[in-house]
Amino acid sequence: MGLRKISNLKVAVIGAGVAGLATGLLLRQLGCDVTIFEKDKPSKKEGAGIQITSNGQFVLEKLSLGEAVIRGGLMPDKLCLFDEDDLKSIGSLEILNRLKHRYGRSFIALHRSHLIKVLLEKVKAEKIKINFGLEALPLFAEDEQYVSISCNGEKVKKDLIVVADGVSSKWKKIIFNESKERSISQSAYRFVLSKKNLPSVFLKNNVNLFFGRGRHFVTYPTGLDGKINFVFCKREKGYVANGWREKVTKKQFLDDFELDENLEACFSNVKTVYKWPIIESGIPSSVQKKNVVLVGDAALGMLPYMAQGANKALEDSWVLANCIREYPLDLEKALKKYSKKRVKRLQKLDKVSRLNEKIYHLERKMFRWIFFLYLRLIIAFLPSLFFKRLDWIYNYKG
Repeated sequence: MGLRKISNLKVAVIGAGVAGLATGLLLRQLGCDVTIFEKDKPSKKEGAGIQITSNGQFVLEKLSLGEAVIRGGLMPDKLCLFDEDDLKSIGSLEILNRLKHRYGRSFIALHRSHLIKVLLEKVKAEKIKINFGLEALPLFAEDEQYVSISCNGEKVKKDLIVVADGVSSKWKKIIFNESKERSISQSAYRFVLSKKNLPSVFLKNNVNLFFGRGRHFVTYPTGLDGKINFVFCKREKGYVANGWREKVTKKQFLDDFELDENLEACFSNVKTVYKWPIIESGIPSSVQKKNVVLVGDAALGMLPYMAQGANKALEDSWVLANCIREYPLDLEKALKKYSKKRVKRLQKLDKVSRLNEKIYHLERKMFRWIFFLYLRLIIAFLPSLFFKRLDWIYNYKG
């Protein structure tokens, strides 16, 4: 793997989500011959709302896509915190200007499908080959130097294979021996609603975070389409995830989440609710093996309590491209450096996400009261301290 120039590298990217598309674009910028394989057909309305923080926007700017993403999203004015029990306000923080002043950028709330659309348009403009409806699987033997691809019954050889096929990655199970079933301790219910008939608290250009007992939910606008994204997360009794998501009835959602009657009345217009198992994967010791690297959720599926899923994926793509740029004649060294850097970062992100889960889902009344008092004091007297603990995340540039 050591003597081939970047411009001659033949790269396969497995998966056309945020991580796969961004990686394909950044490697194409280096002059690599990139082919993307996506087992599903193109989807116009994929996923739900996401948040892009400064670290993710930094990568999009390197792809000259920052403005295109901003045009399809909104920059929230405030972060508003509530006690779910009585919808009582804990306090609010102005974030639009604070984040811009501290990190050079505020953050963007948008629909995931818009980000995918922007990335796909760039992929097509760069004439990167992308194959939809084709599943690419690994051909792997321990005694071989390279991993190859099986696609449509044919063997495909590539210098580098970037695996971006999500948290249930088949490649990760086979190449990295992640075969154990994973017990699920969290579930998320997600839906997007128009503003019509919603209470005023949901209509403002804010991120609203409601803390409940053993659960929480978040709302924010998804962009200029006038829709509001709702995400409800709760602890579950352990079970094994069989699929990526399942459609549930509104009644099942309301019964399962046991919402306050006043809050339940807000969702009269809900028609379709999707329930996602929040799948965690173990912290990998390496995200590289032979000529294969993992990016995005394939590298690490973690609790979503830092809103860093898409940002982590963009970071992965940027760091991988940088490591290959740094060692243009030694791909093996580049991939090992990428793995070392990302594993260290993923460990830190996973740790803080797990801590947030505990804090968001406090169940004992006394602990909740202490936490809410702490938040009120921070908001009133030391708002900069609230953001200081996030500097290592939002200032990251690889």
